[in-house]
Amino acid sequence: MVVLYRYANLRVVLIGAMLAFALITGVKPGLAQGVTAANAALEARRDALFQATLVDPTNLDVAFEYAQLSAELGDYEGAIATLERMLIYAPNLPRLQLELGVLYYRIGAIDMARTYLQAAKRPDTPPQVLERVDTFLAQLDRQDQRFSVSGSFHGGVRVQSNANAAPDEDIISVNGIPLRLDQDARAQADGNIFSLADINIAYDLRNQNDFIEANIVSYNSVFFDISRLNLNLLEAQIGPNFGFGRFGFSGTRLGVYGIGGVTSLGQDLYSTQYGAGARVQSTILDWLFYDARYEFRSVNYNNSKSYPTVRIQTGEELSASNQVTVAANARLLLQAAAHSRIVFARRNFKRFGEIGAWARGTYYFYLPEFGPVAADAPWSMSLAGGGLLRRYADPDPLINAFEAEEDDLLWIEAGVSAPLRNGFSAFATGQLRYQESNYPTREFFNAVLTVGLSRAF
Repeated sequence: MVVLYRYANLRVVLIGAMLAFALITGVKPGLAQGVTAANAALEARRDALFQATLVDPTNLDVAFEYAQLSAELGDYEGAIATLERMLIYAPNLPRLQLELGVLYYRIGAIDMARTYLQAAKRPDTPPQVLERVDTFLAQLDRQDQRFSVSGSFHGGVRVQSNANAAPDEDIISVNGIPLRLDQDARAQADGNIFSLADINIAYDLRNQNDFIEANIVSYNSVFFDISRLNLNLLEAQIGPNFGFGRFGFSGTRLGVYGIGGVTSLGQDLYSTQYGAGARVQSTILDWLFYDARYEFRSVNYNNSKSYPTVRIQTGEELSASNQVTVAANARLLLQAAAHSRIVFARRNFKRFGEIGAWARGTYYFYLPEFGPVAADAPWSMSLAGGGLLRRYADPDPLINAFEAEEDDLLWIEAGVSAPLRNGFSAFATGQLRYQESNYPTREFFNAVLTVGLSRAF
């Protein structure tokens, strides 16, 4: 209860930040009003068409327009019902069967979609209709493969001016007493080789676009000098992912999953964890995508020679993240996110809450082919920045007996990616990180340069 009370104000700030974030990154007021007015006009037109269908139920053009407007307004069931009534008057019309197949496809009723699309594939079908039928049938054929595997791989070299995130000063004040830091406790430059693999395995349940998904992440890094920073991480998430097309929200999905992971640091077991999470993904508009995650984790830390006291950090974690992606145009992608985390531990001075936010802009462009660089995929340039506020529950008696730790982190990053042949890309990023803290042991500046190769599959 004490910890929850200490973080009450933090959560109030977080809720306010989330609301402000939604207002800043969401639809502009003028645009929202325009969308509302446009929907009202579509509704009025649809009402007029409905009256026209009552007067002349055999008029296919009116029925098609009514069904099209219903689909635009998200009423897929209404559109389907209208077109199925038209089958009474035109039972073998390929255009009608095509549109029904597309609508059933949108709500995730794959078997019904295939039935109507195959019925529309006849010798007398007009070429333009047949082309669309073949396109959707090919998509359904791809979905018939119930197992699918996708992912990405990144690997390269990273150089850091302060790899151990330590203070630059030789002498710091601890509980008001000057203390000279050992060499290992001061900022050290170092480099490392790293690899990151992210693999997604999906199994189609063939039930209105529902899946069982497993996501596996593996990260490994080996440092040139500071071997205690060598890191190996393996985490898996698995659970069902449900499509909301059955409710008229074809662009929305809900996933729930279990979490399991293990981490080694400096060649020794560092932590194990398990938990659960939920994820909501939604294509709100053609150019606006929303992605949110909410997770609970129980983390158990293991003491080792390099890290002899980390077991006191054992406890639970609660986290939330909300991300918005905006396709500003064909070449510019904008992203912004806000996140929060509350971490419990065995000792109060290791418990903390944090909130953060970041934003990124990525510009895509094409260049002629030269050397190993391919011309059929875009280059990209990105600029990003973010920050984080972290507040601990109680003072750490070894550092400051009167004040709890307060950390403020800021970072900026710029990067470029070039497409190579055979699906590979070369990338380079530069990042500056600065953390200000009332605990001198936690204040640092770090400049990071990363170069490497990546490939998606």
